[in-house]
Amino acid sequence: MNLRRQLVLLSLCALALPWAGCQYLRQVDQALAQGQMQTLEATGNAIAARLASAPELIAPDPLRNGRPPGAQLYLNTLQQAPVVDGYGEEWRALRLQPRQLLDQDGEPLAQITLGHHGNQVYLLLTARDRSPSYHDPRSSGISSGDTVEIYTASQQYTLPVASQGPVQAMWYNPRRSQYERELRIRGRWTASPQGYQLELSLPAALSGGELGVRVLDRTHSDGGVPARLSSTLPNDGRPGALVEPLPQLQRELEHFARPELQLTVVDQEGFVLARTGGDWYAEREEVEQPAGAAQPWLREWFYRQLLANDTLPPLPRDQYPENLTQNRETTGQWFSAPENNAHSAGDERIGVASVPVVTRADDIIERPLLGRVIAAQSASALQSLTESAARRLWLTTAAAAGLVLLLLLGYASWLSWRIRQLHRAASNAVDASGRLRGDFPQPFIHDELGALNRAFASLLAELDHYHQYLRSLASKLSHELRTPLAVMRSSLDNLAAGELDSDSRRYAERAADGGARLSSILNALSAANHLEASISQAEREDFDLADLMQALTHSYADAHPDHHFELQCPETPQVYHGAPELLAQLLDKLVDNAVSFAPEGSTIHMALAAERREYLLRVSNSGPRLPQGFGQKLFDSLVSVRDDGGKAGHLGLGLHIARLIADFHRGELSAANREDGSGVTFTLCLPR
Repeated sequence: MNLRRQLVLLSLCALALPWAGCQYLRQVDQALAQGQMQTLEATGNAIAARLASAPELIAPDPLRNGRPPGAQLYLNTLQQAPVVDGYGEEWRALRLQPRQLLDQDGEPLAQITLGHHGNQVYLLLTARDRSPSYHDPRSSGISSGDTVEIYTASQQYTLPVASQGPVQAMWYNPRRSQYERELRIRGRWTASPQGYQLELSLPAALSGGELGVRVLDRTHSDGGVPARLSSTLPNDGRPGALVEPLPQLQRELEHFARPELQLTVVDQEGFVLARTGGDWYAEREEVEQPAGAAQPWLREWFYRQLLANDTLPPLPRDQYPENLTQNRETTGQWFSAPENNAHSAGDERIGVASVPVVTRADDIIERPLLGRVIAAQSASALQSLTESAARRLWLTTAAAAGLVLLLLLGYASWLSWRIRQLHRAASNAVDASGRLRGDFPQPFIHDELGALNRAFASLLAELDHYHQYLRSLASKLSHELRTPLAVMRSSLDNLAAGELDSDSRRYAERAADGGARLSSILNALSAANHLEASISQAEREDFDLADLMQALTHSYADAHPDHHFELQCPETPQVYHGAPELLAQLLDKLVDNAVSFAPEGSTIHMALAAERREYLLRVSNSGPRLPQGFGQKLFDSLVSVRDDGGKAGHLGLGLHIARLIADFHRGELSAANREDGSGVTFTLCLPR
């Protein structure tokens, strides 16, 4: 993994900034929610204190506190009178919470819903009975099958269940000692998929403020003991009171009303006595979004998911949980708004605080619980505040993270560029012969990479000085060895002029031959040094490279009749700017090397190819292969691969001179074995 990618991965740590900001916003949101809950509790305590000082507002009937729990029935306020047809369509549209009636085994037998409008009390009863038993006219009783009994403050009414038709409410008249029909109770029976349904109405004055319901389920229409029984009557047989909202309490509660605050007062059984404030169950108003406009709910959902902690239970419609209504402690709980809320989506939070209302009578040891004040408020304002802060935080941290990413990416790119420049300069600093190619670039920034760059420059400068010393060593040795070599040769000449025996003369001649060879070596070294100096002073000109190759090929064929020469080059002129004499000398060295290694009668191939940006000159001959590792060493001075023991006096200067000429033309000279292994190919690459 390169340095840029490493720094990019490291820059991903900047994403910790948005995460830390989200954690901070969650803590702030929790603190604001706790403050809102404390405010709701304070509001509830103020209202509870007012109601405790005036208990007649919440408990106008003191005798009711002594009634058993579960005996009372709640009367819902109806905006209009329902049609008493037995189907209950108007009740379903109101979505009222029914009262469940359980049998002796705890299984649901029926459910009832009560309401009042004007002077009438309305009742809807739905029973679960897969096999209803209807009244047998042959029976002596008024109801031999399934029966619904209605109890008021002063009378009991028996309603025989029918599959369809009007209700017959029968009551016992003691003065006549017979059952009579109560015409003021009107209603109808209908069959339902689960059993049967009853819808009726009766005057509020007829109930006397109390009402009880009992449902009898018989297996047969014989008037026997019911198989199942469910009732709202307590053990004393007296029906419970009808609980309904209190107008005076409603007026008192409206004094504490505030926008976005719902206040509810319930009695000790959780029945709503008064309520003011917003209704979160109102139908949602569809707001048409303009075409192409962004949907705000998606953005709000994202922010709420960002700040959400736990999944909240949905807000109950009519009755709050028992932990908010069935104890004497101040409690609080968070709910989620219903889906059909007209003000918010289903993921909005609603805080609910429940405060008990306890009488302040000092002469009572255990102060009775009169009811509870429930204050509920939406957290939309807090959520808007936190969402706005989350939006600003997200934009700020995203911009900061993006800026950090860009800066780190730019710094990584710049640092990677410097390293690549250093790598490129180090790779091209020294040519194949070990000479320094120009000056090594010097850095202008004093950091670790700059120090490394200066260290490379210093090292290469030392290597260049050492190479210059090695290059001048031959000329220095040649100059220093000529005088003792001349003394040695003159001494050998004088010794040979005298009388010597055969052994001494043989040794003297051998020493003379060695001196002659040493003298030729020194002359070759001097010539190479002079040739290198003359190459650097050569003049360039434009000439036809193809014509030069053709002329040289003909001269080589005449000079070496024992070998065949073959040339491949373009027929069109190939103009090149260089020194033709030096290139001819370079080809002379390559051809001389090829002739010395190629067998007699073999063909030496010469070729010129014009590429897009360069010329390629090749000289290929048959013969032995290059030893491994001599691809570049072959062009160094005093390097030879001839297997003649040094008797021929080849010092390896020919190819070295050819390499010097190639460097003068900014070209590259290389040697490689043929692909089939039959010989060697020398290639000169000249830039156009």
